[in-house]
Amino acid sequence: MESFNQNSNSSFVLFADKLPFGVFVFESPTQELSLESRLVYANPLAKSFIEFQSEIESQLTVKELLPNLQKEGLLSHILSDITKKNGSPIYLNADLLSDQKSNCRKVYSLLAKQLTDNFFFFLFEDVTELSFAEKTFRENESQLDRVLKTMINGVVVVNLKGQIIYANDSAAKILSLSIDKIENKYFASKDWRQIREDGNPFPAEELPLTLALGEQKTVYNCEHGIIADGEKVKWLSVNASPLYNAEGKLEGATASFLDITEFKNTQNTIQLKNRKLKAILDAIERSAIVSVTDTKGIIQRVNQKFIQISGYSEKELLDSDHRKINSKFHPKEFWEKMWKDILSGHPWEGIIRNQSKQGNFFWLQTFIHPLYDKNDSIESFLSIRFDITEEVEALENTNRMLHFTGIQNSRLQNFAYIVSHNIRQHSSNFTSLITLLEENPSEEERKNIVNMLHASAEKLNETITHLNDIISINQMLNKPMEICSINSEVQKTLNILKGSIESRNIEVFLEIENHLELKIIPVYLESILLNLVSNAIKYVRLKNGAFIRISAKKKPGQVQLTVEDNGLGIDLEKHGNKIFGMFKTFHKNEDARGIGLFITKSQVEVLGGTISVQSKAGLGSTFTVFLPENPNESAPI
Repeated sequence: MESFNQNSNSSFVLFADKLPFGVFVFESPTQELSLESRLVYANPLAKSFIEFQSEIESQLTVKELLPNLQKEGLLSHILSDITKKNGSPIYLNADLLSDQKSNCRKVYSLLAKQLTDNFFFFLFEDVTELSFAEKTFRENESQLDRVLKTMINGVVVVNLKGQIIYANDSAAKILSLSIDKIENKYFASKDWRQIREDGNPFPAEELPLTLALGEQKTVYNCEHGIIADGEKVKWLSVNASPLYNAEGKLEGATASFLDITEFKNTQNTIQLKNRKLKAILDAIERSAIVSVTDTKGIIQRVNQKFIQISGYSEKELLDSDHRKINSKFHPKEFWEKMWKDILSGHPWEGIIRNQSKQGNFFWLQTFIHPLYDKNDSIESFLSIRFDITEEVEALENTNRMLHFTGIQNSRLQNFAYIVSHNIRQHSSNFTSLITLLEENPSEEERKNIVNMLHASAEKLNETITHLNDIISINQMLNKPMEICSINSEVQKTLNILKGSIESRNIEVFLEIENHLELKIIPVYLESILLNLVSNAIKYVRLKNGAFIRISAKKKPGQVQLTVEDNGLGIDLEKHGNKIFGMFKTFHKNEDARGIGLFITKSQVEVLGGTISVQSKAGLGSTFTVFLPENPNESAPI
């Protein structure tokens, strides 16, 4: 090796020692390059590739230096290609350069070249990184190809001219074309129409690939329709991006796209339904009274109609609850049932009477619907209401008229009875007595007949008074109503009857709620109390221990009056269906006329109330009257 370094080839040695790859130089004993050629030089990097002892290295032949290549028959092939001008390197793993098996995964390239007629060299280069990089690249390329073939996105690649040079299977499927009909076409070709949502052509200069090639910018989610080969329009969502080579120079562009036709159709359907729903909601907003509350009933939203009918401002209503407009008409059980239904997720429908800020009552046909969040839990309630006050009042008036008509019919029947029976009897009696007078009886007989005429006249006058009492009930309807204190009216009645109460030694008990008031025609209340209390006095049975208990208390929307005594009582099994009839008496009391309870019942019913009796013969009676707080709203619906 030293003789080689010191001869005319020393400049080659100096040059080879600094090369970044291994160099082995061999000298052939003849001009024919053979496997017996001996090693005459190895640069430092070459020595690191192959382990051998320096004292025997000059004695090594080609086949001794690379025995594994000799075994594989590679050396003869290498030497036969040395004289070729365009020889190609071969690639070897580390095991082929060593006698021992190695875990080394290095890869080397070997290139053989001739120096002179008798000298040739081997160039060894570590290409491990390059080999693995190429392998990784090929693997990535294969993986990318598999991804492109299996991904749902259509993918195309175009060159600088806009010609499609690649299309994946999804692109062909989405466009309903074979790959060979896509590749080599231009993306802006008129063979496929690209349109806007309104059906007008999509300008070529605004297409995503045009922008990617021309302005070299990435475009995201550009939507347009495309029609190819007479197919129906397909809607695409397109992303496009420019492609650059290793030097950063633009070499084309790529586009990926999704078929959003079904989504678009669904979106159009949803938009159409939303427009219809908005129209419905707008109509409800204009015609209905709308509010939204949370699950605790706190108002979160009200519309203008709610504000108008309630009389409260929006600020006053928000963050409050519907108790602000509660008329206290409905019982507690009504609201408990409603909340139970809606909290269970059931829609609720009903009629509610409310009260405005100004104190006016109004009736609402109400629909309450639960609203759900994304977890399917109730988050609020939508209330849609319609003002039916006029309808309810009309129905009330109709029912009241029917109610009064029934009462009037009853009165007319009694009136007709009095006229047909009592007055006819009086008339017949008068006729008979006058006939007797005309027959010229004695003076004494004439006096008796005149006395009988006076008695008949008194009876006739009493009958006419009864008729007048019946008629007066209707006349009193036109009298104004006033707020009356129950306690004051009871005391007034007791003062009127004080003498009778004391003379019969009756003890009176009062159980009247404090400050209890009632809107009523005062003379009606006076008549009702007077008739009930006077009856209790009239039918007292005990000389000692007799009592009358008068109680009054407030009920929902009503006032309850009760007059109880321990007098003679009534056998209801025998007389129950006649107790409030005209001229019905149940005891041999000379003061009984059978008109008081009839008038009392008529007055109570005219006011929209009810009267009932509980009684047992010999034990006493209890009369209970229910009168509405507001008689104008008393008729049942």
